[in-house]
Amino acid sequence: MSRVTQGPHDHVITFGVTTGTLWLQVLVVAAALTVAACALVRPFFAEQERAARVAVAWAAAVAGVLTLLLTDGLDLPRQFAVVFLAGLGVPLFLARHAEPGTTLPLRLVHHLTPWVLLAAATGASVEFARAWLGAGSDRAGILLNTGLVIAMVGLSWFAVWRPSPGRSRAVVNAVGWALASAVVAGTAHVATLTVAAG
Repeated sequence: MSRVTQGPHDHVITFGVTTGTLWLQVLVVAAALTVAACALVRPFFAEQERAARVAVAWAAAVAGVLTLLLTDGLDLPRQFAVVFLAGLGVPLFLARHAEPGTTLPLRLVHHLTPWVLLAAATGASVEFARAWLGAGSDRAGILLNTGLVIAMVGLSWFAVWRPSPGRSRAVVNAVGWALASAVVAGTAHVATLTVAAG
């Protein structure tokens, strides 16, 4: 809380929020919604530009890391934070490479992407469902933030994935689209809880 004294009459103006944290929370919401929006429109485009892939990977990393920093805790053991950071870092590496099939590690990572996305969608859905089905407001915040971090990992991998034509592409696009929709709802809920708390 800040105090500002004005003039000789000692008038005091007080603010109920810390603007530094508020701006970080606004940045989290903006980054998460950007990643979700890109995932929602991705199935309608054949190929994304490299700059777009890099931007979405960075937005997901920013949203994930800031959520980890700003949340009161996760609904998982602390060791999972390292897994999430690694999961957010790999797409940043992949997004910078124009041709994913040039080396064996890159080909392997791109083959893992559908499985990472499916695991992230499952984990995030469980956390969102628990938050929306009766958790108290204090517990709901932890569950929603955990779901958002997991979802950012999945959507960042989805952003840099270059699918081959076929049935698997349609399935992965559908999973990515559903996860992005859940992220929009989860982000709106987190924003509502933040405003109500503060």
